[in-house]
Amino acid sequence: MTQNLEKTQAQILRHHGGDAEHAREMITQSYQRRHDTDFWEFWNEQMAPVIDRNEVLLDLGAGIGQFVDDLALRYEHNTVIGIDAAEYMLVAQLALPKNARMLKDDLNQPQANIHNHSVATVMANMLVHELPQPINMFKAVYQWLKPGGRFCIIDLVRQPLADYLSHKYPQAEIFNEQVSREELEDVFEHFLEHNRYHADDIVYMLKGVGFKVIEVTPQRDGRFVRIVVEK
Repeated sequence: MTQNLEKTQAQILRHHGGDAEHAREMITQSYQRRHDTDFWEFWNEQMAPVIDRNEVLLDLGAGIGQFVDDLALRYEHNTVIGIDAAEYMLVAQLALPKNARMLKDDLNQPQANIHNHSVATVMANMLVHELPQPINMFKAVYQWLKPGGRFCIIDLVRQPLADYLSHKYPQAEIFNEQVSREELEDVFEHFLEHNRYHADDIVYMLKGVGFKVIEVTPQRDGRFVRIVVEK
């Protein structure tokens, strides 16, 4: 397990450009934007109704624990658990309420000690595209969830290269200016890493595990998707 976790930690750091502090800062600073009024309206409509007292709420790829903290304050009669593998996130963990905690685990093959059928909701926000394969995580989530529990994924999805490059180089600099080989290779590697799955691919895997699809909503001009499934 230790060797596999170290491999995953190296993959995560490489995925984030090798700069742990910058990665943590970017993810932390974007939290409020990603959890705005629209997000909480969605949460209250699609996720909150399945939550009963004393059940577990789970956040995968929890970073420093910002969403864990929010949920713990909103649901004081529930246990909130965040899972992350990145040491540079865990060392900067927020001071959490007494009904919340963080766990270190490799989500490529989860081993966290969470009782089956005990979880009401699971969130994976900007996580799935980082995984070489999400099947093992999807299987674990299915086991952890109670019947009727819900799993929400918000993530980047595959887009045409033209859309990706136009977003990164709005003035077509990649074609009109001298761009170094190193930058070009970094850009194309980033494109591959952030375009692993189409929304249909994620839905296909979730259905294969046994989930029922509740919602598939494109976001931000189709560059992101929000998926809600139910056990």
